[in-house]
Amino acid sequence: MTKAEIRTQIAGQKKALGFQGLAALGGKVVQKLQTLDAFRSARAVGAYMPLPDEVDITPIFQTPGKKIYVPAYDEAVGLYRLARLTSELNKGRFGIPEPAVPVFAAEDELDLIIVPGTAFDLAGRRIGRGGGFYDRLLPQYCAVRAGVCFGFQHLQSIPAEEHDIRMDVVVTDTKIFNVCDEH
Repeated sequence: MTKAEIRTQIAGQKKALGFQGLAALGGKVVQKLQTLDAFRSARAVGAYMPLPDEVDITPIFQTPGKKIYVPAYDEAVGLYRLARLTSELNKGRFGIPEPAVPVFAAEDELDLIIVPGTAFDLAGRRIGRGGGFYDRLLPQYCAVRAGVCFGFQHLQSIPAEEHDIRMDVVVTDTKIFNVCDEH
């Protein structure tokens, strides 16, 4: 299947489950994510502000002892970077909340980055929404990359391109799949 066909298939599965079904599965993903050694030991965590059809990871934002960073557009470099989450948020370029006054993480400041995706595979490859934002964001940081998704989004194999960034681990509602040794 092509990336476009996979996106269409996953969108249909999400629609069939509905908001309540996705929310229930998302809670299980968050529970599994919180058991990861990489999460438990992390002091600074890159995260994301979830869209309605993505795993809602916002419960981890309240984890004691963790500094949370979310994507914010950096006009100076023309890229998304990870900025410290604050209570004062503005709508970003795509209507997604981001810190009003971003304080960006240094390249070695983050311990873990939690990454959403449309699909992931057994080798840690990821299909996003098609804009390449995470493929440009992730190389800016030296951190463990954890993809999070619903179980039906974790596929045997997906098409990948040279620039696609792989995950170190993929967390779903049913399993944690370590792929560190695959790449």
